[in-house]
Amino acid sequence: MAAIKLENVDFYYDRGQPAEVHALKDVNLSIETGDYTSFFGPSGCGKSTMLYVIAGVERPDTGKIFVNGRDLMEFSQKELAIYRQIGIGIIFQNFNLIPSIKIVENVTLPMAFLGISLEKRKERAMEILGRLGIADLAERYPYELSGGQQQRVGIARALANDPPIILADEPIGNLDSANAQNVLDLLKEFNEKDGKTIIMVTHEAWSLRDVRRIFYMKDGAVIKTEVKKPDTQKKPVTESRARTLFPDLPTLEMKAKAMAGLILRGYSQLEIKRLEYFLAHRFAGKIDKEVFQMVLDRPYNQGGVGLWRQKAEKIADQVEEIISEEGALAAIYKKLEKEPTAPLMSEVENIRKWILEDFRSKLSPLQAERLNEIIAERIRHIITPDNFRRILDLGKEKGGVGFKTRTSFQIADRMEAILGGGGAESASSLAAAG
Repeated sequence: MAAIKLENVDFYYDRGQPAEVHALKDVNLSIETGDYTSFFGPSGCGKSTMLYVIAGVERPDTGKIFVNGRDLMEFSQKELAIYRQIGIGIIFQNFNLIPSIKIVENVTLPMAFLGISLEKRKERAMEILGRLGIADLAERYPYELSGGQQQRVGIARALANDPPIILADEPIGNLDSANAQNVLDLLKEFNEKDGKTIIMVTHEAWSLRDVRRIFYMKDGAVIKTEVKKPDTQKKPVTESRARTLFPDLPTLEMKAKAMAGLILRGYSQLEIKRLEYFLAHRFAGKIDKEVFQMVLDRPYNQGGVGLWRQKAEKIADQVEEIISEEGALAAIYKKLEKEPTAPLMSEVENIRKWILEDFRSKLSPLQAERLNEIIAERIRHIITPDNFRRILDLGKEKGGVGFKTRTSFQIADRMEAILGGGGAESASSLAAAG
């Protein structure tokens, strides 16, 4: 019997409205128990929506979803709650850890809803953390951990109630290559040694190395299914591999993710994903500013993002600024492709003015010079986003720019928002040229 089976599933966002999006179109597929499956495709193709309907978070407009032979649409509220608690475990891209409680408490939380005693919850949590090699971090808080360590905690939490199905939503999206490889190793282990059914959403072609069944998606439809043998040789992370099937992928994917995470920091993962979906459509020109602002303002349960009108207006304006700045950045990359060592003085100066638009303090000449230097280095991909932010935060006497920590994060976020478009798209061509 199939673990998951979808029959004629259709799902709409904002159905019957001007901003209507047909997110899933007549989807029919089957995922066997113990399979390692992936939904692969560009931003806005419906792959995350697919995960949400399988998880019972979103309800399709038509069609049926069978879980171990039972129609998910016929589950009572109690049965649905139990399914989410013990039937599936979800690994999020943004970790979704609760910052105010310790690591061990983050892992024990799913077990608390099942009435398991505190002693047994902690025992189980320590067992999982030990298996993932982070038992020594149990008494720390999330902010004290690296991104790779936080993702391991997220995996531990997904495994807390020992669910047979693991849903991994872009699990390596916020990780460097080394930590990304580690997470893929863990998913492979859970599948092969523990018999877990793994369903992963990804846009990274190289991350499909261990996947046995790939559902290629485009515009809400499954356009191709591939069954393959696992690749035993690890492949390095390269942008060119990720563009093998979808050449325009990094622009939409990275830009939408960067902006959604920046704008809705502190909001739920579902709200961020909803915004990301509509951002991708705005960046692709599929909807205009007016429609985009309307879906931002529309209540979440009616297919919108559910923001206050003033915030919706402000975000719509910010996105238009990003689109404008991305055009300027694209011109910079075109220049660098012809001459990798070309000076970027005026271009960098314009970007600096934009990312400091809301910065009220006056920069010293030394700060302006150092900021220009690291902007140029970030554009050329000489330094990473983390290093860019750290130099912003580092004291002037130590060679940094000397911003306050909060300001450093805000400026780094704005920089990455525009690099999520033109910057990522030209990374491989720059590497080849330089």
